[in-house]
Amino acid sequence: MHHLALHQIDYGDNLHELPDITIKKIFVCEFITAGGLNHADLSASLVHEGELMRDALLRDLSQLPYQINTTVDVRLIKPKNCHACIEIAHGDDVWQVWAQQISQVDAVWLIAPETDGLLRKLTELAVLQGKLVLGCGLASIEMFSHKLATYHALTTARITTIVTYTVKNRPNIDGWWVVKPNDGAGCSDTLYFEQTQALTNWLISNHKASTHLIQPYQEGIAASISCVMHQGHSQLLACNKQLINIENNVFCYAGSQINGMQHYWDAFESLAQKIAECDIGLNGYIGIDVIINSDDEVVVVEINPRLTTSYVGLAQATGQNPAALIINTLTQSNFKWPILQRHIVNIHV
Repeated sequence: MHHLALHQIDYGDNLHELPDITIKKIFVCEFITAGGLNHADLSASLVHEGELMRDALLRDLSQLPYQINTTVDVRLIKPKNCHACIEIAHGDDVWQVWAQQISQVDAVWLIAPETDGLLRKLTELAVLQGKLVLGCGLASIEMFSHKLATYHALTTARITTIVTYTVKNRPNIDGWWVVKPNDGAGCSDTLYFEQTQALTNWLISNHKASTHLIQPYQEGIAASISCVMHQGHSQLLACNKQLINIENNVFCYAGSQINGMQHYWDAFESLAQKIAECDIGLNGYIGIDVIINSDDEVVVVEINPRLTTSYVGLAQATGQNPAALIINTLTQSNFKWPILQRHIVNIHV
């Protein structure tokens, strides 16, 4: 068990201080593998990424004094490093099962795509039951689940990001363009076009004009920042190089080189702290996707208010238990971070 001097329950980013509380049980839910798609076919690539993140998190938590519960899609192999695992079958109401599981624990660690409000909905299950959410609150999830809202928040804070247009207000000029869903996650449904007419034709033929946004293609080095945020402060975990390919106009994520961009540590640390200070409720593990442009400027692409695939390599890269670092940061007001190692670790998906 873990005794806390301060317990913070998230009610849409409002932090309420409560007296000492003991955490004994944590419910871990990785949406894809935990049965979130029990009524649909499973994507092999999504399952693979989901299992990588889930298994890394369960491994790290198993080294800490908690009882860990989770659920798993009955079509998949049960994970190791958990005390209880409920199988989710095709006919089960997975949201009801999750709500029941959440009612039996003290804290939750949730991993889900922002698409269709899934991360927000899952977080809301925990918030409504007054559980400790080891991650972002509802308001920040809502903001960073929508790329247009993210763009406005970052520009308001004077943080360099990519200009983002709706289909209606995009400039009628030639150029290289990227089109992506407003509420998508990762590279999902994100395409690249070298001709404006081809972009227009794709939007019309696929009926995406109301759901997608357009950005000028930003050349440079794709990278990401793994960090922990809490109450306006940020701690860097790693500076990563993203392995992203374009295949038949579609962006494809192939993995990350953890600490492959460690020579940008100071710049990434400064950027993460600037974002943390924006009073936008980011809490727990945060993944920030960036591009290093030809002027060596760090340009923010998007902010992920949840675990990302880069988490998989953090224990090896840092020489520390990242789950312990995150929990201690969220629950101990005077927690002092250890010195992190900066090993390079390759993650392939």
